[in-house]
Amino acid sequence: MKVINVTLNVNKNMQQDYKEFIATLVKKSRQESGNISYDHYKSLTVPDEYQIIEHWQDEEAINFHNETEHFKTFLTDINIFLDRPLEIIVMDYK
Repeated sequence: MKVINVTLNVNKNMQQDYKEFIATLVKKSRQESGNISYDHYKSLTVPDEYQIIEHWQDEEAINFHNETEHFKTFLTDINIFLDRPLEIIVMDYK
């Protein structure tokens, strides 16, 4: 299993627009073959910080996800919402 954690620091003036934007990514990603879980959280301790925590069956499922229209839209548009670049950590769970 592959686990991906994404940290996003969202501009405080863009919170509502960001939530609407990210909802599409979460909904469509959860429907993909090979997705085990795909969740979005707001930090309780760091203002304006969000996490996407993804669990994928294998590398093939991630590669498929990376080619989807909703993920490509995310990559193209996410920076307009952020105060700093997103952070991505990819891990193997064995």
